[in-house]
Order: sequence, then structure tokens, then C-alpha cells
Amino acid sequence: MTLERPDKFRIGRVFNDSFAVIGRNAVLCLGLAALFSGLPTLVFQLWALRQDPAVPFDPSTFGEQNLVFGYTAVTMGAGLASYILSLLLQASLVRATIEDLNGKQPSFGDCIAKAVSFLLPTFAIALLVGLGVGLGFMLLIVPGIMLALRWSVAVPALVQERLGVFGSMAPSRDLTKGSRWALFGLFVILIVTAIAIELALGTVW
Repeated sequence: MTLERPDKFRIGRVFNDSFAVIGRNAVLCLGLAALFSGLPTLVFQLWALRQDPAVPFDPSTFGEQNLVFGYTAVTMGAGLASYILSLLLQASLVRATIEDLNGKQPSFGDCIAKAVSFLLPTFAIALLVGLGVGLGFMLLIVPGIMLALRWSVAVPALVQERLGVFGSMAPSRDLTKGSRWALFGLFVILIVTAIAIELALGTVW
């Protein structure tokens, strides 16, 4: 959408283009997902497995400040690291998609370098969008959904246009204008699909 405003947003075309990009760059996409999501998740799970599950719960341990603070720090640190890695994954995949749609061959190193270079503005956009959407949800939910859709392509606009934080949020508003209900339908499909995959994996395990 940052490359050229389509005359009409079509969910079918989005899926076709998405699968086409992934198909042409399957190894790259899997590598980026493994680096920013799979590997950190594996490390955290290995760390969790090393904890002793046989230790019974003892309310008195809450009096041991060092233990409480230690677990709290680990939890907060893991959450922040996961969030930052998700932003890096998003920006790197956006870069790969833009390069592919421009007829170029995206590279692993370039995608990572661009994602890292845009980390701070990407984080700022995510923070502003989160605050705005959160406030919107407090106002009867619908405004929050509209704001989320309005700014849904701010990161692609940032990576492609290099307009900065606020400069990228404005094009996102213009690019999504007239297509937000279609985008809402697309996000619903993606959310339902993600939930179905998680349930299937949970059943298998």
C-alpha cells in the first residue's frame, strides 16, 4: 500500500500478493521468523524448563524481596525483549516485501540492518498507536478499532518513505481511507486463523 494506492482494496488480492511474496522468499521469511521469534522463544522455554517445578508454592516466599524482585525482573525483561523482537520482525518483513514488490531480491542482512535502524521510530509509533487505540477503546471500543485501522500501515510507511514517526502516521491515514472496513475484515480473518492454529497446536501437544 505504501508503493501505490490501489483503486479498491480486495482481501483476495492481499492474500494472493502475500503468498506470492512469501513463496518467492520462503527461506528469508522463515529465517527472519526464526531469528526474531523462534530462537528467543526456544531460549526462554529452555530457561523455564530449568526451573524446579517440584518446589511447592509457599506464600512466605513473598516476604523474600530478592526472590520476588528477581522473578518480576525476569518476567518484565522477557516481555520487553519479546515486544522489541516483534517490532524488529515486523520491520524486517516489511523491508523484504517492499524490496520484492520493487522487483529486487531482498537480502537477510539488509532486512535486519533496516529493521535495527528503524527500531526507535518503530517503537515510538507502536507506543503512540497503543496509547491512541487504548484511549479509543475506553470510548466505547469503536473509536479504538477505527484508530487501529487508521494507523495500521504506519510502519510500512516509515520503512518505505522514511518520514519519521508523525510523518509516517499521516500517510497511513490517507492510505487506509475508504478501505478500513475491508481492513477490519482482513484482520478478523487473520485473528481467527491465528487462534485456530494455536488451538490446533495445543491439541497436538
